[in-house]
Amino acid sequence: MTTELPKAPAPRQGQLLQLNWIRAIAALLVVAYHCEVTMVLPKYFGASTFPLFKAGHSGVQLFFVLSGFVIYLAHRRDSEADGSVVARFAAKRFRRIYPSLWIVLVPLIILSFLGFATRVPNGADVVLSLLILPVKEEVILATEWTLRHEILFYALFACFLWNRRIGFWLLVTWGVIGLPLALLDDKGWLIDFIFNNNHLLFLCGVGIAWLYIRGYSAGGPYFLFAGLIVFATTFYFAMSKQIPPNGELLLFGLGAAGIIHGACSMPFLNRKIAPLEEAGAASYALYLIHYPLISLLAKIAVKLSATIAAPRALYFVAIIAICQMAAIVFHRLIEAPVMKAPWMQRLLLSGGTTTLASGIQGTGRNVPASPSD
Repeated sequence: MTTELPKAPAPRQGQLLQLNWIRAIAALLVVAYHCEVTMVLPKYFGASTFPLFKAGHSGVQLFFVLSGFVIYLAHRRDSEADGSVVARFAAKRFRRIYPSLWIVLVPLIILSFLGFATRVPNGADVVLSLLILPVKEEVILATEWTLRHEILFYALFACFLWNRRIGFWLLVTWGVIGLPLALLDDKGWLIDFIFNNNHLLFLCGVGIAWLYIRGYSAGGPYFLFAGLIVFATTFYFAMSKQIPPNGELLLFGLGAAGIIHGACSMPFLNRKIAPLEEAGAASYALYLIHYPLISLLAKIAVKLSATIAAPRALYFVAIIAICQMAAIVFHRLIEAPVMKAPWMQRLLLSGGTTTLASGIQGTGRNVPASPSD
């Protein structure tokens, strides 16, 4: 007598579950990077634990490409010059980004004013952080800089939704002009922010989404393989800073584009892997809470190491695991309920939406949102 194992539920038509894998891995890369650069500080362990993760910041570039890919797929068929469409887009982006961020920022702001930070924020710091507007220097949450670039991309993409032709050239100019500007010194922090080369990665994601929806997927395995090679090779040289920063950024973006386009073009990869599915769903929560949590856990690890003779690598792995578990708890108990709250649904309705279902309308493809979307 044989017992058949229960089959994993099949994905709904058009879902791209591969994106959950990618965003889970990207988030863990960033967390491992911050754990490595934190533990190496003299006030903590003062020694490198996993030098491999010195290039873990590449997860950010992976996120940016993924964001452009998802946003274009989700909104490419939205009506042009329709105020309700733009309002719905803005409402969805607000719902995805701001409430969870505020839940994390408020206690950090309070702790900062109570003296539990290296620098006390002023009123402008608080307002600019809550609104995710450009700043010269991060004061409250160090990782918020990526969200500021996301918000700028959303603003320009809203212009694209309103007028495709003007919005297209605005996006292209915005992305490309950063290349020559990168060669100039002393251009000022605001110009560097507005025309940062990271913005090319959003456009790269939009570009591969454009290819994907037109069926250019026959070479999926080759795209995936090439993307992995470029990403891994850049990762190797980035560990020792052998590539100029802007070159490194663009190469990571190129590799990320190959990985995303290739993975999404291979239907047999479109399946649920429970741990990655869970981690992918909690990736934005992980992004928000991991940096202050690493700082706290590293302090605890240093105190424990004085009495418990455990390998430093064990503390490293424990910190990563605790951050991931905390993110899952935050997602389940705070982030997801807030996103489903009645007032959030009313916000979407006031934006002119006729459906509360997430995904891609009118395309037959339901794509999970990226961690920063």
